[in-house]
Amino acid sequence: MSKTTSRLPVSTVNAVLVAVFLVGAVVTAVLGNWLGTTLLGVLGIFGLIGALYARRADSRDITRVNAIEYSDERDRTIAQKGFAVVGAVALALSVLQVVLATIFAEVVVQTGVSGLSVETQIPLLPYIQLFILALTWGVANSVAARRT
Repeated sequence: MSKTTSRLPVSTVNAVLVAVFLVGAVVTAVLGNWLGTTLLGVLGIFGLIGALYARRADSRDITRVNAIEYSDERDRTIAQKGFAVVGAVALALSVLQVVLATIFAEVVVQTGVSGLSVETQIPLLPYIQLFILALTWGVANSVAARRT
């Protein structure tokens, strides 16, 4: 098993993801959105903790793959299979969002109700989508790890 090394304490992908969450938390704090600040901050911190946990030498393959902290080609193969499933689910969720946005846009046009949109009616939709995709990622990786 070849171990890749990096100057970062986590993979580049995780460093970017954590940075995006934390920058988002700072921006939402500046804007006075404390719920958004808390949600983004917690996601960033837990993401970092998860990546550091997976980076340990005695981590299981599924732990490394789920945390995007690959250590060898087998981990990358499992992740590739998992991402194929996540891509299909993401496409289905995107289609659902397009349909909902179209329906809500038509309701606004026909009724003249302003401020009625998917975003205002379901403000947590992106969080729900992220949760569904993360859950799909974990299940797909578990199945792929058993088969590989």
